[in-house]
Amino acid sequence: MSKFFCAKSFFAIAFFLFSSQIVFGQYVITGRVTDASNGDPVPFANVTLKGVNIGTTTNFDGIYTLKSKVLADSIFITFVGFKTRYKAVDKTAANQTINAQLEPASRALEEIIVRSGENPAYKVLRGVIDNREKNDRKRLTAYEYDSYSKMELDVDNLSEKLRAKKFMKQIQGAIDKFEKIAGEDGKPVIPTFISETISKFYFRETPGRRKEMILKTNVKGVGVKDGGFISQLIGGNLFANYNFYDNYVPFLGKDFASPIGENWKGNYKLFLSDTTEIDGKPCYTIEFDPKRPQDLVFTGKMWIDTTNFALVEMDATIGSGANLNYIEKIKIQQQLEQTSEGAWLPSKTRFLIDLKELTKNSAGMLAKFYISNKNFVVNKPKDLGFYDLPAEVAEDAKEEDPTFWDKARHDPLSIQDRLAMKLVDTVMNVPIVRTYVDIAEIVASGWKKYNGIEFGPYINAFAVNRVEGLRLRLGFRTNAKFSKDWVFRGFLGYGTGDGRIKYGGEVNYILSKRHWTVAGARHSFDLERVGLTPEIVGDNKIFAAFTRWGRYTGAFFRNENEVFFKTEPTKGIMLTASLTTRSFDPLFRFQFRENPELGSQSPVQDHFNETFLTFETRFAKNETYIMDGNERITLGTKRIPVVSLKYQYGMRGVLNGDFNYHRFTLRAYQTFRLGTLGRSNYTLMMGYTPSNVPAPLLFPHLGNETFFFNRTAFNMMNYFEFVSDRYVSLQFNHNFEGFLFNRIPLIRQLKWRLVGTANVLWGSQREENRELMREGKPLVSRYLDQFPFDSLDPQKPYVEVGYGIDNIFKIIRVQAFHRLNYLDHRLPLDPRKPLEGDNVVQPKGFSIKASVHFAF
Repeated sequence: MSKFFCAKSFFAIAFFLFSSQIVFGQYVITGRVTDASNGDPVPFANVTLKGVNIGTTTNFDGIYTLKSKVLADSIFITFVGFKTRYKAVDKTAANQTINAQLEPASRALEEIIVRSGENPAYKVLRGVIDNREKNDRKRLTAYEYDSYSKMELDVDNLSEKLRAKKFMKQIQGAIDKFEKIAGEDGKPVIPTFISETISKFYFRETPGRRKEMILKTNVKGVGVKDGGFISQLIGGNLFANYNFYDNYVPFLGKDFASPIGENWKGNYKLFLSDTTEIDGKPCYTIEFDPKRPQDLVFTGKMWIDTTNFALVEMDATIGSGANLNYIEKIKIQQQLEQTSEGAWLPSKTRFLIDLKELTKNSAGMLAKFYISNKNFVVNKPKDLGFYDLPAEVAEDAKEEDPTFWDKARHDPLSIQDRLAMKLVDTVMNVPIVRTYVDIAEIVASGWKKYNGIEFGPYINAFAVNRVEGLRLRLGFRTNAKFSKDWVFRGFLGYGTGDGRIKYGGEVNYILSKRHWTVAGARHSFDLERVGLTPEIVGDNKIFAAFTRWGRYTGAFFRNENEVFFKTEPTKGIMLTASLTTRSFDPLFRFQFRENPELGSQSPVQDHFNETFLTFETRFAKNETYIMDGNERITLGTKRIPVVSLKYQYGMRGVLNGDFNYHRFTLRAYQTFRLGTLGRSNYTLMMGYTPSNVPAPLLFPHLGNETFFFNRTAFNMMNYFEFVSDRYVSLQFNHNFEGFLFNRIPLIRQLKWRLVGTANVLWGSQREENRELMREGKPLVSRYLDQFPFDSLDPQKPYVEVGYGIDNIFKIIRVQAFHRLNYLDHRLPLDPRKPLEGDNVVQPKGFSIKASVHFAF
């Protein structure tokens, strides 16, 4: 056989094979579909050959593979909430890659009409509800899995004015390259922060416990100084572990009605649009739209298993029409995997928050989360002690080696992700960007951080009040870089009006972080106010700072010394014991009888000292904490009240203490959802002392004579108008969110929120304590201000109610208050003059108060 014949045969066979590849259906088109507004993949999008009934869908990462025996001129890509996108096809290529970017578009289901019978989507949803118990992860006694999470923070919607800035020109080359990778329709963004985390997540159903162990983390970004703290915040499973089987899906302090919750029919319009196969499982495709776009509800698609009615995939979006501030869009995409016990767990979750530009010339912000879970182990709970630390970072967690991450990631990074990481490094090295970040860090945290020490908080740096004039203050604290066990704090202050130096210092030693055991001592000399107890102020640092301003009613100097010990022997129970000495040196007209039995002839005192022991137990079931160096930060509890019970024992003659007394205090706080009516919170407080002590050592109830609303005060009560030695108070607040205003056509565009308040106080004061505060022998006082310190009628509670509008201009709350009783109570017009004649007035029955706050 000649070589020429062999060559002809070879080419003939090759031509035949190539031809058969085209003729017999070997065309393969692959690609990736992304969101043009943010670069994120678009999962579950439909990719179809134009004019041919052949198509496929993208997977969770936006990747598709389309195989066909024939080709068309183009493909078109469709998905709910996006414009249809057409892309040309090369008809000469057997294998080709076609990527596409989809532009967001409005959508509505009003156009869909079900002409006869029941909406078929309703039958599917009833199947989901009926089978929820066997499909919901709550049926599992415990579960654990390996997790990978990635978080990216981008600046987007760059205005021309911002692009003209000097620092932008320094990184313009990298931005241009990034935009080219994003695609012809992609919008420009600047990645400023990227983190990756490898972790192990554990959950136990009864009692409710969760734990995430951060094994490896790599955090890079503008202003990043502590990757351990950030990895706890964005590890993903503690904060983005959404369960759509719950009636409400919580985030950003809001509750969003689930499309498969109990009230799905009242909140959503639904349409059964298709049946699709996902990983070999036939699934119903159901589209859903809110009945009222301003409500806290979703728009999107979900895929329901046709066999067991389990949720397989979810694509849910919250648009700018919802009653939210500063939000352009929120998007949650979730893919679930069935476990060996039948229940389903999230295998992949993608979460996006698109923040609006605050001004015309400012930029927006994108926060993007991706979480991948695998190797599920179910119904093997750990011992309760294992869950003591809900978030734990390994000592060797910091890992920057690219080779490690290439192997450890559950899925490889896209080209765009890799370029984004390089761009972050470029942005970090621009000097003016670092300056902006330092300023932003001070504003956000209140502290200026150095290597092992921090200065602040700057919200307390200065104040102006009647007593001190201009008050200047500088504080410091050490952090974990100084010592992982020892913490030092202190401050120094000065008032230009009173010329007095104020100071304080504290030292803590952390014996255990797992059971949060701390011993410490503190000493301070400062100006304080009657009634502003720790139970009232709580952890509200902004409120505490602003109490230093203005008239400073009820001021007194306090010299305080304290040693304390606190520990958490088991999760949710904190025990505290302390020994304290305090002085009370008032800056208002004050006196009490040293010997009440002598009546008006009794000697009087205008100051006192106290020494007391304190024992406190705090119950906070399911409370979640994260560690910021040596600081433990609470993230609150879910649906469970936080209860504190405190007992104080005063010791006369010990360290100059003037009184023996017993004092009991109980405080409970809870926030909860009232279905579609909105969210409520209450504070229940009780106090009792059987002892005879001056009014400041009883329970002075905090009044409010300003024009500003104070959540912790009785807003229609005058300062120190009432004092009790036994009392019960209930302060109830409710935010209807958009329940009413979303239904009023013209008002709903303003995104106002109706609020209501009710404050009730039962209290009394024994005659012995009232006798103690009556005048004795005349006492010369250089102060003119005086306060009634009166008692409530034990048979008649004090009641005030309020109603108003929140979210005016996104930050203002205006509320009207009515005082319903004690309107005939005698009060001084001028507290510097005796309560008689023209100086006697009655309290106001109505007032309007306002406040400013930031909320989504």
